[in-house]
This record gives sequence, C-alpha cells and structure tokens, in this order.
Amino acid sequence: MKNRVGVLHGVNLDQIGRRDPEVYGGGTLSELQVQVKGFAGELGLETTFWQTNHEGEYCESLHIASERADGLILNPGAWTHYSYAIRDALELSGLPAIEVHISEVD
Repeated sequence: MKNRVGVLHGVNLDQIGRRDPEVYGGGTLSELQVQVKGFAGELGLETTFWQTNHEGEYCESLHIASERADGLILNPGAWTHYSYAIRDALELSGLPAIEVHISEVD
C-alpha cells in the first residue's frame, strides 16, 4: 500500500507562470504538479492535488484530506500571514504537514 500525500495549493497559485516569473518561476502549476508527482512516485508516494482561491474551500480541502491522505504538503500562499481558519482546519485534520513556498517569505 502506498503512503498518500495531499498537496494543497492556495490563493493565486493557479497563476504561477504568469505572475512575476522572476520571483515565482516560469513554470505553470500543472508543470509543478507533474514534477512533484514524479518525485513522489520515486519515493513510493501517491499524490492528490487541490488548488483554490477561496479560503473556505481550502479549509474544506483540509477536511477532505484527513480521509484521503496520510500527510500534507501545504502552500497556502498569502493566507500564510493571517488565516486562523486554515490553521484550525489543519489542526483538525490530525495529519502531519509541512508548509512550503515557491518564493522567499519575509
């Protein structure tokens, strides 16, 4: 049985490749997901991806992830700075998680 990893992309991450390529890179979200899926596959991990620009939907994805994943990789984008709702939904999921970013966070 494979370990399942949920990858949650947040606000505006569907725009990578178009938004400030010097900061966020020139690849698209689809290209990034293909790359992540390849790396995960090499490690024997099964991946599921979610992306939304709506904070409530992101929280719902975290609720669903608790049934479909064994761990999480999160890039909440700008929500990193202020979303208590996402923090609470993550805690409720009970899953181990890591937060990543595709640019330098101040």
